[in-house]
Amino acid sequence: MKNKILLYTILITGLTIFSSCSNDLDLKSDSVITSASFWKTEDDAKAAVNGMYFNFRTQTQQNYYLLGGARSAEVTIGLQSPLGLANYYNNNLTAQNIDVDWAGLYTVVNQANLILKYVPTIQFSPTTVNDQKRYLAQAYAMRALAYFTMARSWGGVPIVTTPTENTNQSEYIVPRNTIAETFTFIKSDIDLAIANFPDVTNNKVQLSLASTYALKADVNLWTAKQLGGGTTDLTTALTAINAIPAGPALLSNFKDVFAYSNKANAEVLFAVRYSVADVPSNISDNWNSFMFVGPLDYAGATTAAATALFGTLGVGAGNAGISRVQPDITRFNYATTDSRKDATFLTLRNTANTANVVTGLVKYNGTVDGTTRRFVSDIIIYRWADILLMKAEIKNALNQDPTTEMNLVMQRADATASFTNGSQTANDAVILRERLHELAFEGKAWWDLVRFGKTANVPSMAGKKILFPISQNTINFNPKITQNP
Repeated sequence: MKNKILLYTILITGLTIFSSCSNDLDLKSDSVITSASFWKTEDDAKAAVNGMYFNFRTQTQQNYYLLGGARSAEVTIGLQSPLGLANYYNNNLTAQNIDVDWAGLYTVVNQANLILKYVPTIQFSPTTVNDQKRYLAQAYAMRALAYFTMARSWGGVPIVTTPTENTNQSEYIVPRNTIAETFTFIKSDIDLAIANFPDVTNNKVQLSLASTYALKADVNLWTAKQLGGGTTDLTTALTAINAIPAGPALLSNFKDVFAYSNKANAEVLFAVRYSVADVPSNISDNWNSFMFVGPLDYAGATTAAATALFGTLGVGAGNAGISRVQPDITRFNYATTDSRKDATFLTLRNTANTANVVTGLVKYNGTVDGTTRRFVSDIIIYRWADILLMKAEIKNALNQDPTTEMNLVMQRADATASFTNGSQTANDAVILRERLHELAFEGKAWWDLVRFGKTANVPSMAGKKILFPISQNTINFNPKITQNP
């Protein structure tokens, strides 16, 4: 079984319809493996689904945050060179320097397309037929999530529903669909996913009925505010949240949500699994390693608080991250009584140079494996606090009172906090602030600013466009693609 999963993972990771390396792929040979030899058994179907999640995880190692968070000015320059990351938080992206394109997300789409084509042809036993339904539901939901990520970032994108299986690449040289067409397709896939889920089972690291309803709410909240969907889409979003099966709940302690020893806890609806078993570490650790305070950055900072949160700093092992970027603490302004601050980042002063101050990320700081810190915290896509804040936003837009949801989130973090219902505009300001404080560095902040129409809050956005530029490599491969303004 492991060999089949590995074979499939290697195969599908290389298959992308929008890759600058496409000419180097022997697509005909790969097609023979997939269609003639692979799609025969239930184990083949399971391996294919595992491969789909593996490739989505690749997109969360760095790209998910670069698309959903980095442009919001949550981060600023660290102690080491930020490399190309500076183009994101300075909003200096161009078609030539952007190093995130949609090729990786189309490999996820391609895997979903393969599953949707071939899994129905596999004969499952009467006792496992629900597995077949679940695989199809997950493929629809994952394809919707991939397209939702692309649509929020680039606008309308090419809708592709057939897998890459032959050398006739001209059939994949297609123009972009409109943004309206793209979201119509996303919503259709979500409804197909919901219709196919056989039960409410949720293992937290795969898409489930609960997380698909969360995705439906997220998508309809976006179209309500960005595509003129208005009350209709807001009502659909609220109905989706209310349809989430019972189970998810806030943990009493904010910090426990992200503890490495507490993965897949009650607050999590869907997370991408990372593990110390993933090797080599340089390709299995996630983006949080770029916001850590390591020995190269900060020799001498050995306060008790720093040691407790980061491990022994300065000389020696236990730290493998590097401060290429750091949290921009001027963006947050947590209250002194807010427990989320110290559970999110810690500011240190170097004892060897008291003028040298750096802030390191505490949330998502992984675990120490032997003598090396491994950044293998799960990347959470949806959790209950996010859903509650989403519900508050929807209710406020519908002229309903969001006090209940707001107080649940705010008072979990700070027993002295209290929400006061006011005007829609005033409520929105508080909701957006709470999303920033609650969901910091979870890949939400940029998309939140876009949805609320507050990208002007980012100083580097002056005179800049909201949509990401499409990489020149993508346009070179597919000349039918038109660049964003």
